Amino acid sequence: MKKKYQNFQFEDFAKDDSFRNWILGDEDRDFWENYLKENPEQQNDILLAKTFLENLRGVENKVSDEELDDITQNIINNRKSRKLTILKPSFYRIAAAVVAFIGISMAIYFFGLKGLNHEVISFGDSGSKLIETINSSDKIQDILLSDGSTIQLYPNSSIKYPNPFEPTKRVVYLDGQAFFDIAKNPEKPFWVHTDKLSTQVLGTSFLVNSYANQKEANVQVKTGKVSVYLQKDLKVLKENENTHLAGIILTPNQQASYSDKESHLVKSIVEAPALLVTPKKSEFIFEDTPLKDVLSALSKSYGITFTYNEKVIENCYLTANLEIESLYEKLNLICRITNSTYEVVDAQIIIYSRGCN
Repeated sequence: MKKKYQNFQFEDFAKDDSFRNWILGDEDRDFWENYLKENPEQQNDILLAKTFLENLRGVENKVSDEELDDITQNIINNRKSRKLTILKPSFYRIAAAVVAFIGISMAIYFFGLKGLNHEVISFGDSGSKLIETINSSDKIQDILLSDGSTIQLYPNSSIKYPNPFEPTKRVVYLDGQAFFDIAKNPEKPFWVHTDKLSTQVLGTSFLVNSYANQKEANVQVKTGKVSVYLQKDLKVLKENENTHLAGIILTPNQQASYSDKESHLVKSIVEAPALLVTPKKSEFIFEDTPLKDVLSALSKSYGITFTYNEKVIENCYLTANLEIESLYEKLNLICRITNSTYEVVDAQIIIYSRGCN
């Protein structure tokens, strides 16, 4: 069966049922992970097809197989003509999901990964060969790993990784900044080691910013859950043969930060929290709504815990339209209306109120 795919290009992978099942439904995972290991020369086409299908996965309405085939052909035509064409009217409802992909595919296919250098440079802890990828360009570059995970490597950053991964674990070494989208595999935890921090995940997406020559570092979670540890603590545990790890657990919109000045991890909320679920129509339009219900709606949408005295705020009500504001803009407006204040402590938001009469 593997011979069938050796001459495949982007359009062939995007149309293949088994490939679609892997990307959209996490089926046939073992086959495709093995195929990536044995056919690294097809990485660019596989990355394009993966990005394309994942963009469509976020579309609100289900895309039929016929529509998917037509869209794929549209991108093939764009790629061959080296210019973008306007999607047919029947595709308007999914254009937003596809346009971003077309830009990525055109750039990778025609111009290659300029500024992205690969070289076998060292060996891992267990003796496995490590490939170092250095992004010396001024743009974020995409890397596809052998397990199907993807990395967006930021400029002036480098990462080392084995190809393939070891049988029982997945470990990479980062110097700089990178966004990770990790393929789920509970049997093989994924570790990102930097000069200061180590991050463990099973399947999630997160940003790591840790340069060896800088005094600060942080990890920000977009989806899923990660555990973050200080590199120096892991070394002590390893030396003492201690299996108990004391790290900080992060969930979406949370971050762990480190600075040489503080010398410990600080858990907080990211600077610009993102909505975790698409709000229902008019969900953020409040009319004489109890403050408790308003805070509950925000907590559900952003995945952030709000702490407050229910008795004190029981007579506080809100009438406002908060559909377009960021989370902190929403909070500032809420506090002005209800004569309250808030404070971010340990990745939760504490509401202080003197009550409403």
